[in-house]
Amino acid sequence: MMTSIKPAELSALDLDILTQYTEAIGGPALMGSVEIFEQQFPLYMSNLIDYHLSGELKQLAEEAHKMKGAAGAIGLLRLGAISQKLQQSDACDWQENCGGYIKDIQCYYSDDVKTLKAYLLSC
Repeated sequence: MMTSIKPAELSALDLDILTQYTEAIGGPALMGSVEIFEQQFPLYMSNLIDYHLSGELKQLAEEAHKMKGAAGAIGLLRLGAISQKLQQSDACDWQENCGGYIKDIQCYYSDDVKTLKAYLLSC
């Protein structure tokens, strides 16, 4: 039995993209892409943390770009937006905020993926 999704939880999702995908291929078909993202997430996080700690800022921005694309492709709006901030190495306060962006991604990941899965199962 699925629990209902609260409107505040839905704000983590890109409902425009998800509506297009689910109308075209259905929620269960998109679930495979979500599972691939879940499998890749630990590697993304490990790389982000390692690049941040070692000061490899170009690689950090490149890894954030990959995560942004992967998150956006499955409708994870909030994770995609945070990843976009993390990839924007030309922002004046970027280097000071990198650690916070990484923590935000870690903080929201589980709940956002859980919400996405619940949404897809409801389609």
